Amino acid sequence: MRSLLLAALLLASPALADSPLQGLLAEYETGPAAIFQNDGRYGPTGTPYSAGDFHQDATLYRTWRASLEARLGERHGLILLYAPFEVSTRATLSRDIDFRGTVFPAGSVVDHRYLFDGYRASYLYRLVDGERFRWDIGASVQIRNALVGLSGVDGTRQAQESDIGVVGAVKTRLRYTLPSRVWAGLEADALSTFGLVGNTTGGIYDLALTLGLPLDAQGGVTAYARLRWLGGGADVTRRELSNWANFGFALVGIQTDLVSLFARRPAVP
Repeated sequence: MRSLLLAALLLASPALADSPLQGLLAEYETGPAAIFQNDGRYGPTGTPYSAGDFHQDATLYRTWRASLEARLGERHGLILLYAPFEVSTRATLSRDIDFRGTVFPAGSVVDHRYLFDGYRASYLYRLVDGERFRWDIGASVQIRNALVGLSGVDGTRQAQESDIGVVGAVKTRLRYTLPSRVWAGLEADALSTFGLVGNTTGGIYDLALTLGLPLDAQGGVTAYARLRWLGGGADVTRRELSNWANFGFALVGIQTDLVSLFARRPAVP
């Protein structure tokens, strides 16, 4: 987060006034998330389990993400995104759970940790740039840092699965602005392997519906409300694991065009 802000301040300095940089949009959003599905199985003898086995679906979780988008000329955009997600719950097991060969017996109290942090870079090309309607298409590459772990509260058993991987996706974004300057947007990153990549079947989808309201006449600062659906997963035969998940988010956020704000600053005599 600090690195994103530092980069934003450097890029938005007056020295870039003659560059092709037309906008630098810093965005932050936060709000509760609900886990609708989080099915897992780890190891050749692993027990399939669901979010309900560890009470992940019993409450809401505070989440946040931050992004920085550089608008280069009229058509091109580059986006850097950091999207952390971590959930820790405690449950009394109703049945034996085998996790990577470690068996946690029924009746034992365990802590379950689920971490799925995303570092994403995207390119967008503005296909339609109308007065009211805009349509961008492009692609994303995401580095995911994933970890799933179980540990007995009594300290006698613990096991975990971790992985850092790279995932690609196609991307699109649509936006329609009303005469009142209120705007609605749809943004989607999605990809499925369709079973064509090695011995892995998987997919990823990140869909967001947004309602935005500019807070100043120039549109340099915008508040928004957003509904997000994030999900996907994989069956990886070579690693003898499976994980499929679906999460829902209700978010509020703020978007600031740093180039616009810096351009409006009074000159220092």
